Amino acid sequence: MANAVEQLQHTHSSLIDAVKAGDWQQVGELDRLCRDQVRQAMEDPQRDDQQVAVVLEDLSETYREVVALCQAVQGKLAEELQGLQKSRQSAKVYQMFS
Repeated sequence: MANAVEQLQHTHSSLIDAVKAGDWQQVGELDRLCRDQVRQAMEDPQRDDQQVAVVLEDLSETYREVVALCQAVQGKLAEELQGLQKSRQSAKVYQMFS
């Protein structure tokens, strides 16, 4: 197996671990690293196209799951923010009449 593909598989595994841990800063760093390693794997003249395709398919599935998770977290945060804004407005109204 080509070294670039092995590195990409290792980074992919680390990305999954970071997502499970909720370490979004690490996810961002690993995302950038994955992008670089995908480019390297594609540029490798000795690459095994079938292995690269399998790794990219797995990585793509992970990204679909990560995007769905991020959207769910974003929705939850938006709800919390709306709740905070309503609470702030209620507090202002209360202060006006007290």
